[in-house]
Amino acid sequence: MTLFFTRRAFSTRIDRFTVNPAQLTRYVEIAAPRVNVKGTHIIDQASWKTKVLAQASVPELVIFVHGFNTDQTEMLARQRKIEAGLRANGYRGAVIGYDWPSDGNKHAYNKDREDAKTVAKFLVFEGIAMFLNETPRMKIHVVAHSMGALLTLRGFSGMGDAPGARKWGVDQLITVAADAEAEWLRSGAWGSLVAALRSKRFTNYYSPADRVLKLSKFLNGMTPRLGRAGMPDLVANKHFDVRCAEQYFDKVDPADQKMRYSHNWYFDDAGFYEDLALTIAGEATDQMPSREIRAGFKDPLLMT
Repeated sequence: MTLFFTRRAFSTRIDRFTVNPAQLTRYVEIAAPRVNVKGTHIIDQASWKTKVLAQASVPELVIFVHGFNTDQTEMLARQRKIEAGLRANGYRGAVIGYDWPSDGNKHAYNKDREDAKTVAKFLVFEGIAMFLNETPRMKIHVVAHSMGALLTLRGFSGMGDAPGARKWGVDQLITVAADAEAEWLRSGAWGSLVAALRSKRFTNYYSPADRVLKLSKFLNGMTPRLGRAGMPDLVANKHFDVRCAEQYFDKVDPADQKMRYSHNWYFDDAGFYEDLALTIAGEATDQMPSREIRAGFKDPLLMT
């Protein structure tokens, strides 16, 4: 059973979700893989929340936020891969997704970027927020891929604390191949401040071999991307980079080292899931057996 909430508009005429932003959030439950999501899969928020909580044998929740050029079918497939990879490494909480209206078209970069900004706040307002007051208190983690990192940082920056309420936040904030400006995570910059305020720890998986983010750098005025360059040298406490290029070249067949796959390969890599599960579990970043400290590199390498 796959559970996600979405801000894609739904067309009753064609009984499908579209590539446009919606005026309301819908909550979806779907059992069969590789099928189009229809109106019959949409359920009410209360029922959906009950199903999410029932999926967790411990009070823990991972929310996957997809990236640019990702249609709903690909989002579902990737969410299922993440859940399977985490469960294979002992994770026992729930896994859900936030689906936003990416066109699933490589030529729609600017539209995707604007749509991501438009719907960013609903990740928190109508997703994370409903689980903040559970008893026992839930550990909530966010795994954001590609442009999903931009959406997540924007969403986190747009929600304050209610008067008299405890400060809200997530446990582990994780970005993978993040299509966001690296400078945003320099200590003292807005992204760094948001991540520090709203998460217990921030982990950034990056790869200088990411060819999609090399192109994104040109599309964004030559600003280095977080998922390709890593964070600047001045990094806030409890913010960590994990360099993944060596794992990519070691584990991915040279015939498969193509442009788009250099951006998405993480989700097919068993070593990535081992490290991701340890990160979600709160393992100390310098004690993970899936990482190697190597002379000549400023960050630990994903090597497993």
